[in-house]
Amino acid sequence: MILSHWHTGFVVKYIDQSVKFYVDGLGMKLIRKFHSKGAAAAKVVAYEPVEMSGALLEIADGTILELLQYIVPSSNGAQSQERNVTGASHIALIVEDIYATLDRLVEFGGTKWNDPAETEPGKILSYAQDVDGNWIELAQIDLSINKLT
Repeated sequence: MILSHWHTGFVVKYIDQSVKFYVDGLGMKLIRKFHSKGAAAAKVVAYEPVEMSGALLEIADGTILELLQYIVPSSNGAQSQERNVTGASHIALIVEDIYATLDRLVEFGGTKWNDPAETEPGKILSYAQDVDGNWIELAQIDLSINKLT
């Protein structure tokens, strides 16, 4: 039985660049950075040897985003510009101003994929990618007329 959601994780190419994107660009809070290697880490991720740098970021409501940079073995850099590929995950973020957030996302190296679209009254959505190609769905939702589900 599931007790709670712990975090969502993205693999990134350069940890510092990605932390800057999410903290300075999107306003998340850096909880801490970490470095992991050795037998325990190898057992968890099933790579031997393994060395990773990571960061835990807090989203406005306390949800955690984990960023991982694989140093050994290094990431192959493969990414997809397709949202319909099996395994293409995304994180959905509710924002105050979707247009300003998209502008800021692009300013910090992200990619805007579509102009915001109102999918129903009071719900405007758009897809984007971070600096590493991880998918981000932005949602500007009038909660007075919409549920989150």
